Amino acid sequence: MAIVKISEKTYWDKVMGCWYGKNAGGTLGGPLENLWGKEEPFNIDWYPVLQEGGMPNDDLEIQLIWLQALEDRGLDITCKDLAEYWLDCIWYNPDEYGLHKTNLRIGLQPPVSGWFNNFFKHCMGSPIRSEIWACIAPGLPHIAASYAWHDAVCDHAGGESVYGEIFNAAVESAAFLISDIKKLMEIGLAMIPPDCLTAKAIRSAIEAKESGLDWLSARKKVMEVAYSPIAQFSPINLGFQTIGLLYGEDFGDALCKAVNCGYDTDCTGATVGAILGIIMGASNLPKKWIEPLGNTIATNASWGGIRNVRLPKDLDELTERVIRIGKLVVARYGENVAIGEEDDFSEIEKIKLTDEEKAREIYSQPYKEVRFILSSLDAFVGYPKGPAVWADSEIPIELRLINRQQEPLLVEVEMSVPDDFTVQPIGKVTIELKPRGESKLHFLVKAPKNPGKIDITHRCLLNMSVKDRPAVESLPVVLVGARRWLVSEVYPYATLSTFLPPEEKPGWIDNPSGWRMENWPENELPVEPFFEGKPGVIYLRHFIKSPSDRVVRIGVPNSHKMKLWVNGALVKQTDIVVPLRPNYSGDGSNYADVRLKAGWNSILIKLERGDNPIEAHFTVAEPHLSAGQYDLLQTRFPWEE
Repeated sequence: MAIVKISEKTYWDKVMGCWYGKNAGGTLGGPLENLWGKEEPFNIDWYPVLQEGGMPNDDLEIQLIWLQALEDRGLDITCKDLAEYWLDCIWYNPDEYGLHKTNLRIGLQPPVSGWFNNFFKHCMGSPIRSEIWACIAPGLPHIAASYAWHDAVCDHAGGESVYGEIFNAAVESAAFLISDIKKLMEIGLAMIPPDCLTAKAIRSAIEAKESGLDWLSARKKVMEVAYSPIAQFSPINLGFQTIGLLYGEDFGDALCKAVNCGYDTDCTGATVGAILGIIMGASNLPKKWIEPLGNTIATNASWGGIRNVRLPKDLDELTERVIRIGKLVVARYGENVAIGEEDDFSEIEKIKLTDEEKAREIYSQPYKEVRFILSSLDAFVGYPKGPAVWADSEIPIELRLINRQQEPLLVEVEMSVPDDFTVQPIGKVTIELKPRGESKLHFLVKAPKNPGKIDITHRCLLNMSVKDRPAVESLPVVLVGARRWLVSEVYPYATLSTFLPPEEKPGWIDNPSGWRMENWPENELPVEPFFEGKPGVIYLRHFIKSPSDRVVRIGVPNSHKMKLWVNGALVKQTDIVVPLRPNYSGDGSNYADVRLKAGWNSILIKLERGDNPIEAHFTVAEPHLSAGQYDLLQTRFPWEE
């Protein structure tokens, strides 16, 4: 069997180079990052801001938390383990970070927590934290990619960002053995679906380079393939980092070209720096770019952005801790890779670093179901149409069982539901699983007709017993109450300044006539169909029951204009029209900090549609760290209690 040997000295040098390079690229691009991407590129050739330890960056510090998770829980960590560290250690909440943590707090588990009600599943939060998986799996791209999948689906399940992190992890892992950028790109592309937008963006940069285009022309090609106004959109940034790697004449030039492409500048620069740092090793990185940053690690721990973390005192300690885990990973999975006293890459051409079937097994794992590893079998609880429930709705739930034993298993399954809910089939269902066999059961949960019975969440249980086997635990099934809204008629060709009847008493809390009732599962307010393609105005009424008096940040991010009343008072109208960015913290135009009283609060929203289709969302968060307010009741009207 062909084996490549990496000496401990080389392993150390490349891991250290990874962190040096990542810090350099992140510090270079950090000051240039904005909410929105720009048509024009930047033109920098040195750090805009320079400070000891570089700039604090979630790109690196979340990986410090993942290292702690590996040390605490071992090599078999999954997305469920990482979810616990999200809640214990990460306190900031931009975009997908905040949205998926709200899902976790209401009981959803990954990967469903990363998929449901998450507008930002295609953004850069996960591709930026791939290096830890590569550094603990040097020369083992499939192992690094598998870890990356578990990481990414926590907050990006079903999104392009999962492919972005898998790609980066595979490239960085292979970079411990291979220095040819083109080959590394091929390895990364072999690990993700060939028709995904991430792959198309990366290939567009490669094709531009092979066609003899300059880097600015390559940037235009990437933007044509994967354009988004949001600077953190993952596919376009994966294309830009590819430009840096392919067109960079040296380490510094590669960082600058990636950052000068714009968009998520700290992330593209940091990833390019990390990849080149692994290839070159710390000992070969240019002192011009590395020495000004020093050997310390800048984090957001000082103001509480991350907490409960065993922070390494410097990059040496970080590298030492990573390598300690990496040796265990290589010992377990490294059939063709070994860590020893000397380097021996003579058999590198005999090693197959990619496998189409293995790659497909990783990237095609279902994201609408939660896995439970039980003593006798594996169980997967699936939400084919999502976890949302509203009055008189029917919610399909799937249970997939896989027998891991050498003997057949006889399994009894019964689903229990909350009071006033019903389920089909009723009672126990018995199935026989052949050795290594698989079977699927389908349940249909029916919600009560009374809207007053719909709460923020409802917990069901799948109870199982396996004949002649040890008892297995019950499996939770979490149903999430949809938000309940009243929708007015459309006022054709009216504008935001037109005074209309719903504004006469904007603080009403009663059951009005002439309004349509809607149950919307997510933050999205899908009002476009009501306009029938014409300009005009529509009003939405909503009610929030708060368990306490509190200040919250309410947002109505939208693609046109809006007005917002809370408890009868006009608190916000759109300042300027901005691209849709429905996060918790704000888009600079459509958010207001307001006080909710304990008990019921009324919300009135006026949305204006122009000549183009309108998109809108509704968010409520805590103002300081922008944490989602998951304990506010929004699933019924006051008169329905």
